[in-house]
Amino acid sequence: MKKIFCVFLLLLFIQAPILADYRMKTVEVLPIESYTAQATVGGITIAANPYSTDAESATVFDVKNLNSRGYFPVHVIIKNGTSSYLTIRTRNVLLFTTDGEQLYSTPAAVVVDNVTRSGLRRREPAKSDVPETPQKFSPLMDFTSKELVAASINPGATVDGFLFFFTDKRKKNILAGSSLYIPRLEEEGTKKPFGPFTIRLDQALKAK
Repeated sequence: MKKIFCVFLLLLFIQAPILADYRMKTVEVLPIESYTAQATVGGITIAANPYSTDAESATVFDVKNLNSRGYFPVHVIIKNGTSSYLTIRTRNVLLFTTDGEQLYSTPAAVVVDNVTRSGLRRREPAKSDVPETPQKFSPLMDFTSKELVAASINPGATVDGFLFFFTDKRKKNILAGSSLYIPRLEEEGTKKPFGPFTIRLDQALKAK
């Protein structure tokens, strides 16, 4: 725990130059049936909304060139339509690409560290984008608060969050033709599995 806290303080120190002008943006969560890319197993529906361009990512994260730097956010929405308490372990989630790669998500704190060290900055907002009394946040706070992490899901509840997938092929849209694979969700206590879930992201990309 002490080590994690030290890393947190280090990231805050690194971000100091951009802490003053970073703005947190709201992410709209639609009814689960509104998403074209989704899969349902045993009363549980998981939808995915991929952000495949810099412009799309900038609508939810106050940075520029996030995708061009190799990071591709995917917004995941999970609706628990069962009467059970469920658990998701996001470290097991994979992105299957058209190149045959199997990519695990990158933790949000690592994304922020790489982004700030790379000199990534937010776009300069137009005057119409700036509220009259803007509230300011740090990139670390924003990215980690929006990240989908291992969590419990109550019966009838909907949870959501982002996963970040990295590629060193920075000019390639790795989300095109890819599938998000969630091996399972588990019932708390009994460990009964629900899944797997395979979500084809092209279904969402074509709808945009």
